[in-house]
Amino acid sequence: MDSIAHNPQTPPTPDRLVLVTGVERPEGACAARTLGAHGFDVVAHSFIPEAAEQIARDIVSVGGRATAAVADLTIHGDVDRLFTGIEDTRGRVDTVIHTAWIPGPESTGTSLQSIHPHDWDRFLHAHLRMLFTTVRRAMQSMNDPNRAGSVVTVIGVDRSAAETRRSTLARRVIDGAIEAFTAAAADDISARTVQLNTIRLVDERPSPELMGEHITPDFESALVLLADPAHHSWSGKVLSAPVPAAHLAAVR
Repeated sequence: MDSIAHNPQTPPTPDRLVLVTGVERPEGACAARTLGAHGFDVVAHSFIPEAAEQIARDIVSVGGRATAAVADLTIHGDVDRLFTGIEDTRGRVDTVIHTAWIPGPESTGTSLQSIHPHDWDRFLHAHLRMLFTTVRRAMQSMNDPNRAGSVVTVIGVDRSAAETRRSTLARRVIDGAIEAFTAAAADDISARTVQLNTIRLVDERPSPELMGEHITPDFESALVLLADPAHHSWSGKVLSAPVPAAHLAAVR
């Protein structure tokens, strides 16, 4: 397993604007606060206004730069309004950290035989539409030959779920789809100026399926590394990182 050395104190490209989706979830909140603390100008997105506003206040209160944004990422028009609003007031979006998640069958540990087909269809459609629409619009915003963009999707299944016999079937299926989509989008012709990568959250125990992949010492280092193309030249890669805190593992 390759270890990635990275100095998290390396400053980002000046005035780099990052949109973090889903800050109502621990992963999104952690990503927004981390990047705000490392000098990024953060747009904290949530489906819930109060969550977006709280994270933005948290970042500003410690000297960072942040604003709140609300949109339903499963609706194409809402996604376009989100990006257009940022572009009209702040300029182009340089980085997107996509952590947004919609509760579904996995939240109660529902097994394969217990998931209703309607819930399954809704769950898959909502997440894949959100992913497609957000990444597609982000790549349009980043279409600048003079300034590289970055899209980072965050996935991860808590392996300890197997020990508690809780099913993570739906979550694992969507995580796999997100990872595959990100890798495929990285090879798309429209990604010439955009780097697309995935951070996979794992528990801290080494796992055989991680052999041959890159692993970072922590989630925060992976974020800072991938959020700014000045730090690397990767695209279509998966970086594995331990979950940032015990409560994140509980959410997973």
